[in-house]
Parts: sequence; C-alpha cells; structure tokens
Amino acid sequence: MILYKYVRFDDAIRILEEQTLAFSHLEDFNDPFECTGLGLYGLDVPLSVATNAFRNRFSRKYIILCLTRTALNPLMWSHYGDSHKGVVIGIDTQKAGFEDIEQYIIPAQKGEIRYLRTNPKDINKANIDNLVSIGDSNLLNWENNEKFLKHALLYKMQEWTYEEEVRIVKNISSIDAAYHYSSSKEFEIDGQIWNRIQLPTRPIYSIKIPKEAFVDVTLGLASYKELKRLQEYETQKINPTKINKIEMLFELIRSMNLSVYRTDRNDAMWSLERKNINSIVYRS
Repeated sequence: MILYKYVRFDDAIRILEEQTLAFSHLEDFNDPFECTGLGLYGLDVPLSVATNAFRNRFSRKYIILCLTRTALNPLMWSHYGDSHKGVVIGIDTQKAGFEDIEQYIIPAQKGEIRYLRTNPKDINKANIDNLVSIGDSNLLNWENNEKFLKHALLYKMQEWTYEEEVRIVKNISSIDAAYHYSSSKEFEIDGQIWNRIQLPTRPIYSIKIPKEAFVDVTLGLASYKELKRLQEYETQKINPTKINKIEMLFELIRSMNLSVYRTDRNDAMWSLERKNINSIVYRS
C-alpha cells in the first residue's frame, strides 16, 4: 500500500537523509477530540472524567504515525504542507514494515480512520479493568479488542474527512520513559530500535525504515514555483540557502532513485494534478 506524508521542505530533507519517520503521542495532535469516541457506559464518575482517564492512558502507552491516501488534497497541502511550500513523500507501507501485526498494535492495513457524524454511545464499559488493560499487550490486542481500539484511536469527527487518514500505532508501554523526560534516547522495542527526540514542547519517536520504502516525492505548487524562479533568474540576487536546500533535496532524490513530481492546478476541475519532473531532477 502506498500512503503519503505531507511535510515542510526542511523536514523532507531530514526524513530522506536519515530515512526515518516520526511517531507522536495522540495528545499532541491538533484535534482536541482525539480518543473521545469511546462510547463509554457504566460510569461511576462524570463522562468527561472517565474519558480523560482513558484518553491519557492511551496517549502515554501508544505512539502514532499519521499518513494519508492522497498527495493531491489542497486542504492537506495548506494545513500540513506549509501552505504548498512543502513536500509530500510517498511511502510503501509493506516495505517499511508498517503492515506487520506483530510489531504494530494497529498496522497500516487496519489503520483507516472512520469519520462519524455523532459521538458513539454505550459501546465500551468504563471500569478499572478496561482502563489498566491499556498498554498491556496480553490483555489488549487487535484480535481480542478490535472494537475498543477502533473507538479509541481510529474514530474521528466527520469534519476531518478530507484528511483520508491512515494510522500506524506502536505500543511503547515497555520502555522506561516519561512523557516529559527520559534519561535514554534510544530504545529497543520488540526488536526495533527507536530514537526518542525531545522537542521544545513534546517528545517524538523516530524509526529508520528501508530506503526502498520511499517511493516518490511531490513538490507543492509554491515550492515548484520557487524552483523555476531560481532556474530562470540566475542573474537575480538570490538567497543561496534556498538554492542549497533544493540541490540537497534533488541530490537525495537522485541517490535514492525516487520518482519526483510537481503539483499543478486544473482550473477546469478545481483540483490538483501531479506531473512528472524526472527530466529536470535527473538532468546531467
């Protein structure tokens, strides 16, 4: 399965250079209603209290990579592709290992988001046993708890439908690290090596994937215009940093033998199109 990641230009260089992708805690996502579609019943406390308890535990025990099915969504370019100045990277989830049910509690082939009009009701019983099972792979797994996991991690409001999101979820409950601090920067989880990176406001966890898992690169409308401007106006006073970044990206694309595209407007259809520009990137 080929899925896509919208990123800023500088982040695209880093991802391709390091051949890594980063997972995050769900509490750091931009949807305030993450993990609130649990449909809890049998409550001894107010719904908000129970929901927050379940939400916090899910967030701290699992990390998530968010990908999408399309490289041509104008809203996605605006929101996650640095207002069309960024890049979309195509990922082969099978080659990346993201379809391995032994490694991921929710692998790519199970991780399609379901978008709902209303919040589910009376689906999962709220009790201490269900709460403490979160993170325990012997108690909570896809085979036995598919419904619970879907409601917690794969259900969102219909307003997010445009994202066409697919998630890969990793259980990190075995590591000795707190959300705000960890004395270690590298962890082995289920035989995989994960690096913990403490950003100014949150931690992320990166994993290296095979070079062959990277499929293609698509330049946004604005990033391609910048490329053409640099090519056509060589006599202008141009910021050399921009030239260097474009050359860095193209060198990585060439070294990894990736296909490369630009986005273009289809004004008749009010849509974006991809056009291959290998001839530009791979020119001698």
